[in-house]
Amino acid sequence: MEAVLFAASRPLRASDISDMCGTSPDRVRRELGRLMREYDERGSAIQVVKVGQRYSMQLRTEYNHYALPFAEKEIPAEVLRTASIIAYNQPILQSDLVKMLGSGVYERVKVLRHMGLVTGKHVGQTLLLSTTREFSERFGLGTKKEDIKEWMESQRKR
Repeated sequence: MEAVLFAASRPLRASDISDMCGTSPDRVRRELGRLMREYDERGSAIQVVKVGQRYSMQLRTEYNHYALPFAEKEIPAEVLRTASIIAYNQPILQSDLVKMLGSGVYERVKVLRHMGLVTGKHVGQTLLLSTTREFSERFGLGTKKEDIKEWMESQRKR
């Protein structure tokens, strides 16, 4: 189970892990709980986290600065910047985002929607943009917009 979680490039449901390991989802949840405690007790730089109904293995925030020089960027900086502005201000009209960041927003929002990180609902001639559960799970955040905003504010103060 630990190997499956380590190798996964995205958070997984207990049922996903149980399918890979040939065991029950209940056993997976018990074992992941044990792993969480084990990593916490030994003060590991790695942690197992549960976000919504999915589990992920990730680096603890206080160790990020060690890993950043070695990490490949999965999302280009400008796309990530657009995602963070959407997350902080959600829901936000795409037209307002264009006023803030320029016309390049259209392509960046298209990328974010394709990645499943942002959703858009038609409001007149524009879209009302919000982050998705996938966004929260990918970045290890709570699913409520207040959780996301609070986390972003805490990171800004660092």
